[in-house]
Amino acid sequence: MRFIVGDKAGAVKAGSMLSELVDMIEDKLSDDPMIQAIKKKTGKSHLIFIVNGRVVKTDQISRTQLEKGDDVRVHHPFFGG
Repeated sequence: MRFIVGDKAGAVKAGSMLSELVDMIEDKLSDDPMIQAIKKKTGKSHLIFIVNGRVVKTDQISRTQLEKGDDVRVHHPFFGG
């Protein structure tokens, strides 16, 4: 399964756990200023992962298996004023 985050691409095998994809995406976003600021304050990225239209709670990420054809979306926190 291929994924694209901004201009950065990667892949995981069908059958992989969502946690593997989360780790890859967080690594690819590690230089993002918003993610850096949030991690500095809270210790985590606060990215939201949605698989096939359902929000995956943090405690379910390591138990969610990805299958070929899954629709995985990532919501990035942002702030403004």
